[in-house]
Amino acid sequence: MIEDWLAHLAHDHPYQGGTLDGAALAGARLTDGTVLTTSLRGADFTNAHLTRMTFCDCDLTGCRFDGASIGNTTFVRCIMPDSTWREAHLHGATFTSCTLTGSSFAAAALTRASLLRCDLAAAALARCRSEESVFLDCMLQGIDLSGATLVNVAFTKADLRQAVLTDLRCDLVLLAECDLTDRDLRGLTLTRMNLLRAKLDRANLSGVDLTGSGFMDASLMGATLRRAKASSTIFAGANLSGADFTGAHLDNAVFQDARAAGACFDAAQLPCTVFHRAEAEAATFRGARLDDAQFHHADLARADFSNAHFLRTNFHCARTDGAIFHGHRGTRLDTVSARAVGELYDPSVVRALAAKV
Repeated sequence: MIEDWLAHLAHDHPYQGGTLDGAALAGARLTDGTVLTTSLRGADFTNAHLTRMTFCDCDLTGCRFDGASIGNTTFVRCIMPDSTWREAHLHGATFTSCTLTGSSFAAAALTRASLLRCDLAAAALARCRSEESVFLDCMLQGIDLSGATLVNVAFTKADLRQAVLTDLRCDLVLLAECDLTDRDLRGLTLTRMNLLRAKLDRANLSGVDLTGSGFMDASLMGATLRRAKASSTIFAGANLSGADFTGAHLDNAVFQDARAAGACFDAAQLPCTVFHRAEAEAATFRGARLDDAQFHHADLARADFSNAHFLRTNFHCARTDGAIFHGHRGTRLDTVSARAVGELYDPSVVRALAAKV
């Protein structure tokens, strides 16, 4: 049977409907072949070289790809739970709608790999290195990413509440619409992350380096970010209600249109931050550094700025009913009437009126 399969591949003919369970293919070199609806349960591909291969609707349960080199190979709707890919090199590999539950990619290298709608529940990617890869709409419940290094990698709609993230290192990683609710993320490196619409309610990010990251439209209700390093981080449109930023470094951060009612920014470093149109009712900024911070058109009703340090801090058209400024130091800029009138100008209305004249 193996000889028949290899003959098909040698003549560039698709192989279909075979049973090759337990096939010994260690060290084999397979190139430009197509395998359809074939059972390869328990096959051994250890140290094999697969280049431009296609496996469609195949059963690869328990197969061993340890140390293999997988280049530009495609797996479509394959059943491959408990397969092992330890220390394998996957470059340009594509997995579409595959079942990879319980599989191990420990210490593997994934470069420009694409996993689309795959089931990776309880899979192990411990100590793996992944670059320029995507995990789109995959099931990742209980996945092990301990000690992994992710560079320029994208995850979408992943449930990471049970994932093992110990010593995970990330740079330029997208976690769009991913769920990290209640997670303790202390000790991780999360620089230049994009957590668009992610869920981080009650997550603990204390002391975490979030420099240059984005939390646009994310939910961080009740999250803890005490002493976090979040320079140039974007929280635009995020829900930060009740979040704790005590002592955080937030210089040049953007909180435009954020909902931060009851949030705590006590003793935080907030120079050059932007709170334009932010809803920060009853938020506290006690002892915070607010040099050149912008609060124009923000809702700061009942906010507490006791002992805060101002330097050209801009409160233009901000709502400050019941706000506390006891003991504050430095200069603040209040509403400029002429500017406020100019901001009422609506070009679309004026153009419509001019057209009627």
